[in-house]
Parts: sequence; C-alpha cells; structure tokens
Amino acid sequence: MKRRKGICFLIFILCLFLSSCGKDGMDKSGIRVFYLGKVDREIREQNYMPEANDREGIIEELIAKLCIQPKEMTLIAPMSPFRLLTSETKGSVITLNFSSSYYDMDAIDEVLTRTAIVNTLCSFSEIDGVCFLVDGESLHDADGEQPGIMEPDQFIYNSYTEMRNYERVRLHLYFADQSGKRLVDAFRTVVYNSNMPLERIVIEQVIQGPNASFAYPTVNKDTKVINITTRDGICYVNLSGDFANGRQEVTPQAVIYSIVNSLCELPNIDAVQISVDGQQDTVFMETISLTGSFRMNPDIIEGVPESADNDGG
Repeated sequence: MKRRKGICFLIFILCLFLSSCGKDGMDKSGIRVFYLGKVDREIREQNYMPEANDREGIIEELIAKLCIQPKEMTLIAPMSPFRLLTSETKGSVITLNFSSSYYDMDAIDEVLTRTAIVNTLCSFSEIDGVCFLVDGESLHDADGEQPGIMEPDQFIYNSYTEMRNYERVRLHLYFADQSGKRLVDAFRTVVYNSNMPLERIVIEQVIQGPNASFAYPTVNKDTKVINITTRDGICYVNLSGDFANGRQEVTPQAVIYSIVNSLCELPNIDAVQISVDGQQDTVFMETISLTGSFRMNPDIIEGVPESADNDGG
C-alpha cells in the first residue's frame, strides 16, 4: 500500500511539472506578440498565452492578434493597415498573402511591420520561417528585392522592445560563387539600430549567408561576433571558435575575403584584422595565417550579370 501511495505521489508531482511547461512546449510566459508603437516608430512586445491546445489553433490565434487592434491604445496591430487575404502553413513555414495596400507603407514602416510579424509567428517553437505574398505575388521591398522565407535573425535591432534610433542602409556584400573559389557581389538593404556598429551588421549579414540563387554561403553559420572595433582605418574582428571550422566546399581564400571585401566596402575601412577567440596567431583551415591585416582583394571577385544584382534582405 505504501508503495502504491508513493507511485501516485510521484505521478502527481510529474503532472505538476509537465503542466508548468505550458502548451506545446511553451513556457509559463506564453508566446511573444510584437506590436508597433503608435507615436514613436518602435517595436514593443507582450506575452500571450493561447487558448488553443493544437498547432493550427495556436497559429490562428497569433494571426488574429496581429490583425486586431490591441486594448493598449499606444500600440498598433502590425497587420491592421492592410488585409490578410489568405494564410497557409506547410511544415514549419507560414505563407501570408496580403492585399495590395501593403505597399502603401513607407520603407521603414514596412520593415518594422515585417519584423513584428515574423518575430511573433516564429516565437511559436513550431514555426521557423515566414513568407510574404502581396496579391499572390512574392513580396518586393523598397529596393525591388525579394526577401523570400524570413527568419527573426534577418532583422537587425538591439533589443525586442525599441527601435527608435535606426537607419536604413544598402550593404555591398560578397559571397562564394558556385565553384567556391571566387566571390560574387550581392546587395542587401537592412534597417539597423544606429547604436550598433555598421561593421557588426556587415559581418552578421555575411555569416547569415546569401538569399540569391547565384551566390553561396562562405562562413560557418554557427560563427558569432565576439567584438568588433575600427581604429585608423583598420577593422579588428574577433570571431568565435566556430569560424575555424570553415566550409569544405569553399576555399579558405573565399571565406576570408568574403569578410574582408564586404567590410572594405564601408568608407571608413581600409583593412581588416581577424582573430579567433582573441587569438591572432591562427592559421585558418591550415592555409591562411591570420597574423597581420588583409586589404580588399578585387582579383577574387567574379562578375555577375546586372539582372542578378539582387540578394533580398
């Protein structure tokens, strides 16, 4: 009898523990829903616990939250200025089809809206990406670029709460060609918090990789930027140890100069010095010594047709 009571007690404790984990693996705080500020251009988040217990129901609730004006009058529902025509979920990707009034927003409001929508839906652990359509056609941003499937890390800002001091910039980046031996140009427009160094934005975008079919990633996607500073025209980049595990399909030269050439496109940078976990006496992929600095290398760049000058973002 005592043994049976002990087992029942353990089951009771286990049930309490599982219930504390929330629905579908969510923690007790629920899912983060992101709204736009009505007065200042900013992004604010609120925690929301869905009522539904199934995947489809939770997604429907989140979309409804993004469409309906919240009770707090200082906030705006991201989808309220335009209509959502249809939505479809395949695997871990949601495709949203909006009315043509989506294009009535100015460039910065459009990026903020995308940021709020993508971050909200991807806060649900079963969603990894969001694709936008407008009247059934792939979304084109202010530069005519197609973002494709968007993930939260494509949107650059210091925190999930405010985006007051930000700027919009078009970056000139370099990624590998199909052979993995040479580099191709790619252009990407981002909105970033001006409190962040633009050099960091460039590096993070290179690590993120290209969105275009003519370009291929160069840097190990697990690489983190530990710190980055620029003094007297030299950009000092300290990357995590994951950087040392280069991509086998890309030559060491293509990896290094995708970073160097991208950074040297910034007007304040003439050379780049790379360290790994703070160490400069490293030989990258047993080929290139990282001692000293690197300058722009135009000889490794492969030209691409003007019509292919489109990388999304």
